[in-house]
Amino acid sequence: MSADGRNVESHGRMVFRHSLMTFGTRMSIVLVNIPTSILIARLLGTDGQGTYASAVIFPTMFAFIGLLGIDSAHTYLLSRRRYPLSQINSQSLILTLVFSAIIAPIYLVFLKYYDGASDPSLHAILAMGVFLIPILLAKYFAIALFLGLQRIRWFNAANFIQAAALLGFMCVNLFVVKGGAMGALTAYMGSEVLVVAIGVGAVVRSSRGGHLDGEAGNGELPGAILSMPSLGLLRKSLIYGIQGHVGNILTQFTYRFDMFLVLSMVGLKGQGLYSISVLMAEKLSHIPQSVQVVLFPKLSSMEVEEANELTPRVMRSSLLLTALAGVILYLLSRPLLVLFYSTEFVPALNAFRILIPGIVTLSIAKILSSDFSGRDRRIFQTIATAIAFAVNVVLCFVWIPRYGIEGAAWASTAAYTLQSGIMIVFFRKLSGRGVFESLVVRGEDFALYGRTLRRLVTRGD
Repeated sequence: MSADGRNVESHGRMVFRHSLMTFGTRMSIVLVNIPTSILIARLLGTDGQGTYASAVIFPTMFAFIGLLGIDSAHTYLLSRRRYPLSQINSQSLILTLVFSAIIAPIYLVFLKYYDGASDPSLHAILAMGVFLIPILLAKYFAIALFLGLQRIRWFNAANFIQAAALLGFMCVNLFVVKGGAMGALTAYMGSEVLVVAIGVGAVVRSSRGGHLDGEAGNGELPGAILSMPSLGLLRKSLIYGIQGHVGNILTQFTYRFDMFLVLSMVGLKGQGLYSISVLMAEKLSHIPQSVQVVLFPKLSSMEVEEANELTPRVMRSSLLLTALAGVILYLLSRPLLVLFYSTEFVPALNAFRILIPGIVTLSIAKILSSDFSGRDRRIFQTIATAIAFAVNVVLCFVWIPRYGIEGAAWASTAAYTLQSGIMIVFFRKLSGRGVFESLVVRGEDFALYGRTLRRLVTRGD
């Protein structure tokens, strides 16, 4: 095997190992989130579930949009070792304050004119969501730090702590305080604050030269925690971030725009049912997302030819595992829905099943978004997502009035599949790798899985 081949093999083992670690953490989080979602659904009912889902999703969308993709830029620049960590820390703090001051008033104006929030009780809890915006901005920058420094263990630990804390806070709210949907939102805010606190601790320790875990450092040197960020850092962050941010916004709208329309066209009960369909189906996305968070910083630090070899190997494996899990989830969909959420949510079953193949095909787009971001070619993701979003909007307006939440699910599945297909075409032009090579698992992949698993067992890593 050539030196390049050995490098790709080594990178592949690392990505596979850290992806397994991340997936294991995500599955642990799922096990924690299941009782959380059951508590919310059973004690708040369909209307309360819809209210809580809206109060979390809406401010999350505004925070994500207002971030301009600068969190991804920080991950990329840390992986490439372009700027000192202390400058990126300072820029994160400054931008959290500035963006919060801009986004929060815009969000409140939106609520004033949004027809779906006309009910006074719903409007009150959605307005409370404005306090979630600065918390989420700070969290996104903290996550960017973990990924840029390739501190996967701490990234996983922060997410697990958030999920466990949310379950604890929800139990207090629903059983002790009996705070309803408003209390549920407060519990969610508290759990996100914990992630920010972990991020602050990581900033302090990493900036002082301490290791967050047993992984190798990323070249950071001991020094100040904060230092004045340069205009060059801000300019590069904006250029890199905005190039792909339009695509990321459209991706989130493709994922969540149907939620806005379901609330407006079907009502609060339909929103509650559909939110459960989405919540259940999106459990499949834990597989590609586990790979995605590991792959992006790794590809950012690699040469082009190595990336051309690594991405197809990772993508076809991710697609296979997601498809197998999708078949199992489809077969078990009804008993799982009834077991977790009661017969009250059975009307969500068809939408849940319709979303499953869309989530499977979306795994391709998730892996390729990491590849394009690592190459600084995020514009390709933007183009693909813009086309998919336009199709999603048209189909939602046509199908939701006619088919309700099932129409929303069909629109999403069609858009996800189209987005992945377009991105595969772009990847072929960038890398020269064929569709068959990118999507169909080979014997060498199974050999890699076996070697990696044996090393994990032997080393206990």
